[in-house]
Amino acid sequence: MGRTKRSRTKTTESFVAIPPSSEETKDSNKKPLRIAIIGGGRRCRSLLEMINAERFPWLNAEIVAVVDPNDQAVGIQLAKEKNIPTFEDPRELQLSNLDLVIDLTGREELLKEFMNEGHPTVKVLGTTISRLFIDLIQLQEERLFRERQLALIESIVETIFSSIRDRVMIMQPNMKVLDVNDALLEWLGMKKEDVIGKPCYQITHRFTEPCGNYGVHCPLKECIETGGTGHAIHEHVDRDNTVRYCEISTVPLKNTKGKVEAVLEIIRDITDELEKKVEQKTRAFKKDLARLIHEDKMIALGKLVASAVHEINNPLSGIHALARLMKNRLEDPSPLDENERQQFFYYLQLIDQESARCSSIVSNLLSFARQQKIERRHFDVNELIQRVILLSKHKMDLQHITVITDLSDNLPQAYGDPGQIQQCLINLVFNAVEAMPDGGTLTVKSSYESSRNQIRIDVIDTGPGIPKELISQIFEPFFSTKGKDKGVGLGLSVVYGIIKEHRGSIYVVSEPGKGSDFIVRLPCGDTRNAI
Repeated sequence: MGRTKRSRTKTTESFVAIPPSSEETKDSNKKPLRIAIIGGGRRCRSLLEMINAERFPWLNAEIVAVVDPNDQAVGIQLAKEKNIPTFEDPRELQLSNLDLVIDLTGREELLKEFMNEGHPTVKVLGTTISRLFIDLIQLQEERLFRERQLALIESIVETIFSSIRDRVMIMQPNMKVLDVNDALLEWLGMKKEDVIGKPCYQITHRFTEPCGNYGVHCPLKECIETGGTGHAIHEHVDRDNTVRYCEISTVPLKNTKGKVEAVLEIIRDITDELEKKVEQKTRAFKKDLARLIHEDKMIALGKLVASAVHEINNPLSGIHALARLMKNRLEDPSPLDENERQQFFYYLQLIDQESARCSSIVSNLLSFARQQKIERRHFDVNELIQRVILLSKHKMDLQHITVITDLSDNLPQAYGDPGQIQQCLINLVFNAVEAMPDGGTLTVKSSYESSRNQIRIDVIDTGPGIPKELISQIFEPFFSTKGKDKGVGLGLSVVYGIIKEHRGSIYVVSEPGKGSDFIVRLPCGDTRNAI
């Protein structure tokens, strides 16, 4: 087939030329419609693709020729690939072998000339039908293009949805699951068919009713009601039936009218993150507690020193007076008689007793003040109580406070750090003393509670008591009912922290006008594995 070039003029119309053939018309239902296309551009390629893909199942047709002077036109190239004959000039066509000629160039003059010159019997349909045919092709092209775009987008979304590391599910507003990603299925240990169509609360919570019925905030419901995102922290159950803490975020998926059609839920397991934060907070708390314990110890030591100075000063004054008296007598050269020897012996006994008492007070102060490494061991609670009473006795004497001790015999040993427990008892005794500025009675008791396997210590004062509305606050840091010059309110909070650290407990029984009873319970025996 020769290909010759011929100049053309542009026009906006196209034609469909149909040669009359009664025989072929009769056999049209059996034989395919033979079509030639004039114009091998983009529209030609689209028409070839649609016919090849059987986009028009009702059309029994085949393309038998394509005409275009441009050998590189996309329609010509596709026709060659499909072994369809191609021509440069429409006059090369044999209309006797054709049922239909479709002009896609819009060049009316060329087709009229072609038909008038060689084929005057071929009828020409109106341009309106040609335009309609072309518009149909364009619509089909646009639809195919959008289908390809949609398929690409769906593929991208499916890839992202399946590969995202967070657990994701899509739900209807009625809480039925529409889809889930692989990460959630793996986490739950389920198959997709076990999940789709079921309520979300059955899948993640193993509930039989919606979360709201169990007092749990539902982010999906929040999303539907507000039209915005929802958020919550939930306890979910994984494939091993282990409870995990999850951060839930929900995002509404709306239609063009703004109505929520579905909800996207993103589930992020934050259990390990929370445990790490709790561990960090615990370490920080212990560090702060150690600092507060030391600061409180220094405050208590200051109070003890102020009291001990007065307590030591009196026996030292007596020792000094007796020593001078004995010195003056020994300067006299006359020998001592029996009465004087007995008197000197009595003076020496007093000096020995008072100096021993001073030494004991100073030793206890040094022991209390010493920065010791925390060491848990067994210790005698009664011995600790007696030491605390000795350290604070002079302060109580100055305030005319009577001390009563009721210590149980054969008390089992407690386990913990005796230095810290002593600090707690000193704080409780000082609080009791400060609650009785005009005198009163301080009672300290110890007993063993066999049912609990704990040692109980009671520090009871006859002060004004604590109002009921303040009892719940007295162990809080920086809370104090005293004046600013009496401290910063850390004493009882430090006591609470130390006792809790020893796996013990502390609480107060108090009534206004009837004093207060601070009750401390400490574990007995070797509980080193529990502390």
